Amino acid sequence: MKINESAPSHRLSLSILLAVSGVLAGCSGSSEDVRITLCKNLTQATQSDAASIEWIGNENTFRRPEYAIAGLSFEVVDAGGKRSAMSSACHYAYEAIEDTAQHLADPFSAYANLPFAMTVDGRPLGDAELLRLVNEEQKRLGREAVKTLEKGARDVVEKVKAGIGS
Repeated sequence: MKINESAPSHRLSLSILLAVSGVLAGCSGSSEDVRITLCKNLTQATQSDAASIEWIGNENTFRRPEYAIAGLSFEVVDAGGKRSAMSSACHYAYEAIEDTAQHLADPFSAYANLPFAMTVDGRPLGDAELLRLVNEEQKRLGREAVKTLEKGARDVVEKVKAGIGS
C-alpha cells in the first residue's frame, strides 16, 4: 500500500489559504463610504489638540458633473470637557465618463477617492496643507494594514503549529 506523502502538505496549504482568507475578510471594515471616512480622519488630524471628537452627522451634496461634498458636523471636546460645535467639508471631483446604474445606486462611486479641497469650520485648507494631511493619512492606513496582515500571519502560524502538533 502506497502512502500519499503530499496529503499533509495539501491540508497545510488549504489551512493557510483559509486562514489568510479569514484575515482578509475581517478587514472589510464598516459600510460607511470611504470618502466620508477619509474626511473624518482628515478632520480629526486638523484637531490635534482636541481630547475627542464626537460625530453628529453628515450631509452629502452632489453637484453633477462637477463635484461632490462630504459635509460633516461634529463636536470637539477639549481636555476640560468643553464642547465646541464645528463642521468640515471635503470636495471630491467627478470622475465618471458616463452615468451607470452603479452611480445611480451609489452616487459617491462616480467621484474621486481623494479630495481636491477641504474646509474646516468654513476655513479653506491650502493645497499644501491638504496634501500633507492626505499623505499622512495614507501612511497611517498603510502602517495599520501592515500590522493587521502581520497579526493575521502570526495567527495563521499559530493555528498551523497547533494543527501539526495534534
